[in-house]
Amino acid sequence: MLRRSLTHLSTLPNPPSLRWHSSPSINLPPNNNHLHPPTTTTTPPHHDLPTFLAHARATSLSPTTTLYIGTHYEYLCQHALRRLSFTLARTGGRSDRGIDLIGHWHPPSLPGPLRALVQCKALGAKATPNMVRELEGMLAGAPEAWREGGGTVVVLCSTKGATVGVREAVREARVPVLWVGVEGAGWVRQLFWNERVVGLGVEGVGRVVRYVPGGEGGGLEKEVVLTWKGEVWEPGGGRG
Repeated sequence: MLRRSLTHLSTLPNPPSLRWHSSPSINLPPNNNHLHPPTTTTTPPHHDLPTFLAHARATSLSPTTTLYIGTHYEYLCQHALRRLSFTLARTGGRSDRGIDLIGHWHPPSLPGPLRALVQCKALGAKATPNMVRELEGMLAGAPEAWREGGGTVVVLCSTKGATVGVREAVREARVPVLWVGVEGAGWVRQLFWNERVVGLGVEGVGRVVRYVPGGEGGGLEKEVVLTWKGEVWEPGGGRG
């Protein structure tokens, strides 16, 4: 159940120390306590990629199964989005209403976090515009705290790049949408969002491609990272 699986969001490490900048474009709730999801006494068998891999080995879960592939990709996305300053927990279960990860996004342009709902698509075929349109229904079925106040972004992560039709669907979406292409070992290959995200106060935030260590044989990997006012922005407290 979605409500039960929210336990680990409150146990995630505190978000990195960030340098906040005020923005007049969004009225954040005066008290963010209601953003924290309810907790339960149920402890899932895994909550991130290392614990899932350990669980898969312990239970002899085959890497070729749909369960393994889908769960593995969700945790890859959780890890990748952390580098973009998202703090997320996996929902799990059959009653997740299309929500794979839930939590908050801490863009550098705002004094506090936005709520975030994430759907992860480990696709064999190309992404379609209909996947973007379905995000509106996902938001409608989200927990109450994520539906209220208008400060929620919906994120679609995909193993396949966005087509022209997908880009148009994101632009025309009636909800704030971020598209994140997460490929390989969890590298962010593609990142863009619509004007409704900007309207939440994400102004001055951009993106750029850079090459970072981590490739095969000690080479470099291409990854898209966030910028703040034209400079590469490090969520851990680098430039800002």
